[in-house]
Amino acid sequence: MAEEDRENQTEPASERKLQRAREEGQVAVGHDAVLVASTLAAASALVALGGVLRSALTDMIGQVASAVDRTPFSTLPGLAVRPAAAVAAVCAAAGLAAITATFAQTGGGFWPHLAAPDLSRLGRGGRLARLFRKDFALDLLLALAKVVAVGVAAWSVLQHEWRRLPGMLSAAPGDQLASTFRVLGAAGRPVLGVALVLAAAELALSRWRFADQMKMTKEEVKRESKEDDGDPLLKGKRKRRHRDLMRNRARVEVPRADALVVNPTHVAVAIRYRRDEGRAPRVTAKGKGALADTMRALARENAVPIYQDVPLARLLYRKVPVGREIPAQTYKAVAAVLAFVYRVTGRRQGVRA
Repeated sequence: MAEEDRENQTEPASERKLQRAREEGQVAVGHDAVLVASTLAAASALVALGGVLRSALTDMIGQVASAVDRTPFSTLPGLAVRPAAAVAAVCAAAGLAAITATFAQTGGGFWPHLAAPDLSRLGRGGRLARLFRKDFALDLLLALAKVVAVGVAAWSVLQHEWRRLPGMLSAAPGDQLASTFRVLGAAGRPVLGVALVLAAAELALSRWRFADQMKMTKEEVKRESKEDDGDPLLKGKRKRRHRDLMRNRARVEVPRADALVVNPTHVAVAIRYRRDEGRAPRVTAKGKGALADTMRALARENAVPIYQDVPLARLLYRKVPVGREIPAQTYKAVAAVLAFVYRVTGRRQGVRA
């Protein structure tokens, strides 16, 4: 049944579903990216503090070696402070980088309930069930590819260092530490380079899987659309009621208008100017399509002049709500309309009919 549901999930996730998933803590996170970020930060801190750590460890080893015949080692705690502080700084850099990389991927989100242990998972057998999913084989192959890639990158450097191991064993403690840091640094560069590539690939795969998991069925999309826009039946009723209101308003306002500006058949806008009603003419009714036809018929029945001006009719219809004064940029054009009306009808400007 679950496989059938997955097959039906063909539509991209909506913003609402993604937001709901984010609120629940479901986000695409590349775990390898976090690991690589912490490793790079630790390596950088180790390079910066390498001299301090090496000298501190050398001093400590030398002091311990010289005090083997005397116990307890009373100076050992004091000698361990410097190397311990350097190691703590390296660990702090790694931890801070891991937190930063995680928050960068989650957009700063934090979900405390996900950090708490979920004992209900023990009874679900979720981990065991994953063994029989096709994604498990892909994850296994990817893990194997990571191990092989990192191993090859490390071996490309370390294979030349095996011959020097006997000499390192008989060298002084300081030289041993210097050689160890040198080998780690040489091997770390290709390993980190490979890890960066793998982390980018894993992050891309994680986001692709998340987008695929969040996909919706056509029924879910329709249901969300209904919730956003309302039931289609109710929406249709609202539209019909709105058309009825606009038609009733036109029946009242068109006979009282000074002129009907048309475009020439699609749009009709009724304008009216009275000195005691405002400083500028107003749009008292407007409509398009069938309502525009009705308004033209009402204008003819009530001897309201019909004036054809395509740009003006379009502008007034799009920009001016019913009951509002016309904008300043249309004063000149509307004045020409009213001048025509007053000339035809013999009325004086701004005088009540």
